[in-house]
Amino acid sequence: QKATREGLRTTNSSTKVIHKADRGPSVKHQKMASTTDLSPVAVFLSIALESIFRFLCIPQWRDYLPFSAGSRWFSHALPSTSFSEAFPILTTYADFIEQNNGLYSYWNFASMAKFAKMPSTSLGVVTTNDSLVVLLFLVFFMRKVKGVLIPYFCSIGRKLGRSTHGIEWERENDERIIKFGEYVFRFFFHSAVSVYGLWYFLGEPWWDPAQGGVKVTFAGHPDHAIDVGMIWYYLLQCAYNVEAMISLIELSVDFRMQGIYSSSNGKLQSSFKIAWSPTCRGDFSEMFVHHVITNLLVIGSSHCRFTRIGSMVFMVHDVSDVPVDMSKLANFMKWKTSTVVAFVALLVTWVLTRLYILPFVIVKGVFDHDHEVQSFHIIHHVMALAIFKVLLIGITILHVFWFLILIRILYRLVMKGERHDLSEHKQGEDQCGVTKNGRSAVAEKKKVM
Repeated sequence: QKATREGLRTTNSSTKVIHKADRGPSVKHQKMASTTDLSPVAVFLSIALESIFRFLCIPQWRDYLPFSAGSRWFSHALPSTSFSEAFPILTTYADFIEQNNGLYSYWNFASMAKFAKMPSTSLGVVTTNDSLVVLLFLVFFMRKVKGVLIPYFCSIGRKLGRSTHGIEWERENDERIIKFGEYVFRFFFHSAVSVYGLWYFLGEPWWDPAQGGVKVTFAGHPDHAIDVGMIWYYLLQCAYNVEAMISLIELSVDFRMQGIYSSSNGKLQSSFKIAWSPTCRGDFSEMFVHHVITNLLVIGSSHCRFTRIGSMVFMVHDVSDVPVDMSKLANFMKWKTSTVVAFVALLVTWVLTRLYILPFVIVKGVFDHDHEVQSFHIIHHVMALAIFKVLLIGITILHVFWFLILIRILYRLVMKGERHDLSEHKQGEDQCGVTKNGRSAVAEKKKVM
């Protein structure tokens, strides 16, 4: 009889489990699924208010809202799972060592090389501990490489400037020579990653409209595999953009220590002084915003597993950056024909990549197929995708702004024969480091900034 009762109990438990499964998702999950039918703004406001009132220890805040607003517009509670838990688990380096039962040691180079060649590991998300260690090394390594190459490129620029502009120009334009070395390095980097990107990604279905185009980037999100090539492409791009932002600040801003007592007016002053550098770009504000948005896109797209769409944005920028660097170098060397050819190539690629492919193919594809993402997961993904869209729109607006600067440069080149780089100095700068009103370029820069 006892055995019979145990069997019946087991049967009833199994039946309950089956009936529970037949009922479909729980109320909580139905609630989460319903958020996909709402605008990201409503979801964002609801989650923001929920977070604030939880902090204030007022969990029943919705009951105090008039017109049943709590149940109509702000009914979406915070998910029980964290943002990271909504994504598939990736193999970490520690897991890799443990899974191989002592075949590899933690600090062994062979084990690190083996792990670096594995797809869908923690290196595929730049916010993991493993990736942060690699990024720190890559940024440090890139700065060391630049520390060796840029002085060499500057010496080449010094020789070219002396032969093209004369010794007097060389003495008065140290800041331009420094920028020349920086742009040579940028030219080689953008050329290399563009060639790699074209070779590795152009065969992918998300670049082919016949195979689905941008829609494929969201297919199976966030469970699609992260290839080894994609992993290291992202790590290198992230390291470059972080280092580029550091270099922009170094080139544009002087950080100086000074005494706390001013000898000029006898008053106390800050021991730390910040001033514009002579090598500051004319579009420093726009470039700084661009770097902030770019780094947020790189880190955010990797964390949210939007690496496919992120690689498309990388490609658009890298390919169009090559003629940008070429035109700046040709203008520096005062090669009129090369400057015109490079500038025409710049305009063509800029319009094709940043003003057509980015807004009308990539960004439009994100808006058209975002339901592919929202239908898979919950509120976290709705909010992340909304922020992703805002960043993409922001960087597109910056491209339009820079295109207007390019049009101004073209106008001066065609109508006045002037080859001023307005991204370097907004008031214009000629080949001798003197602006159109006769003042030095450095003085003009300080006046503008």
